[in-house]
Amino acid sequence: MKALIIVDMLKDFVDGKLANPRAQDITGPLQRLLAHAREDGWVVVFSNDAHDPSDPEMKIWGEHAMAGDPGAEVIEELAPREGEIISEKRHYGAFDFTGLDEQLRGRGVDEVVITGQHTHICVRHSSYGALIRGYEITIPRDAVCAFEGVSEDDALEYLKATYGASVTTVDELVGARETVSAT
Repeated sequence: MKALIIVDMLKDFVDGKLANPRAQDITGPLQRLLAHAREDGWVVVFSNDAHDPSDPEMKIWGEHAMAGDPGAEVIEELAPREGEIISEKRHYGAFDFTGLDEQLRGRGVDEVVITGQHTHICVRHSSYGALIRGYEITIPRDAVCAFEGVSEDDALEYLKATYGASVTTVDELVGARETVSAT
């Protein structure tokens, strides 16, 4: 059983306090993958920063995605549906002190498709959490993004080489085929 984990596609990270211009580029592919996951019956998880003022990240990034604030909400284009897992996190990794592992195990999940932001931080830490818990890890390169100035290729290569992640594309995951027009 697969789970789609969408990391930090939040208002503060897309167009708010810590806006990442690259986030707009992955929203369309994420919408397609999310629709496919829902249609195929995958477990859908939104792993969202929901910080407290005492969280260590505040010293590094300043206030962002504070629990209960609008900036900590998932962008409208990817709005969660009833029955999907909303997993609030106070640290980089989706599995760190969130109970996500137990929720996924309870649903029979053995493979995670990790998407969202940021490839070199939260996606990376979430991948580590998945690795040490024994999940197969898939990362669609067109559904993750790092900050401007960070090499996306280097970040993906790290996930592949260090965590054994399979790096693919949304098209490969949804089974899209090129259509050949008859002439």
